[in-house]
Amino acid sequence: IESLISIGVVPSEDRALYQFGLNQGVIMIINALSALLIGLILGMLWQSIVFMLSYIPIRSYAGGYHANTQMKCYWLSNAVIFAVLVGIKLIPWNGYIFSTMSLFAAVVVFWLAPVEDLNKPLRQIEIVIYRRRARIIFVLLLCIAFLLWFAGNIQISVSVVMALQLVSVMLIMGVIKNKKSKRRVLAADV
Repeated sequence: IESLISIGVVPSEDRALYQFGLNQGVIMIINALSALLIGLILGMLWQSIVFMLSYIPIRSYAGGYHANTQMKCYWLSNAVIFAVLVGIKLIPWNGYIFSTMSLFAAVVVFWLAPVEDLNKPLRQIEIVIYRRRARIIFVLLLCIAFLLWFAGNIQISVSVVMALQLVSVMLIMGVIKNKKSKRRVLAADV
């Protein structure tokens, strides 16, 4: 950042903003590489890639649970990716399980999204936009998952559905976390 400031590319008053952005970018790269490594170790590299390509766009708009610290986020993310990949491998996938998980995720996403973080509340217009985008992305991903399923590409199809399922779980966890946080604030005010 300092070299960009010295050559005039970044204004010095924006140092903190650019430093934050750079740090977030590095964290995202580390998280992505960790997810790929977990996929590689489990012999499920393609599934981990498809999972992330499905999960990240919808999660960006649907919101949901966020860990309190970046370190907690990192370890939780890795544990979840490991669990998802093991689920893809071990769940005895059939049309009933696939459809039930898809339906559950659809109900939750269409009902709850977006779930804001109390530290970053959304304005009403953002809620409307994020809800619409989350639903559109969900429908597109679900259509892709069903097309892949009927084309016989079960593992890749299931990777997409597991991403949608995880988003629905994160939405529920986010609602619970927000309610607990609001109760703590109300109790502290008494």
